[in-house]
Amino acid sequence: MFEKIQSELAEYFGIDASTITRDTDFKADLKADSLALVELMFNLESETGITLDDDVMDKVKTVGDLCDYIESK
Repeated sequence: MFEKIQSELAEYFGIDASTITRDTDFKADLKADSLALVELMFNLESETGITLDDDVMDKVKTVGDLCDYIESK
């Protein structure tokens, strides 16, 4: 799951995937705004077939948090 999220973020933000770790903070490190987070959520839902809670991006702060959340579903 991490690699999928890492790849999605690297493509979206136009950065090298190797710079994204499980500790990467969406807001502090990636400067992701709410629109970017919603788009990420929709992309992950369509790719994984997992429905994410509407407030999931309020609950997770790092890439690792999101991985753990999705893997628990």
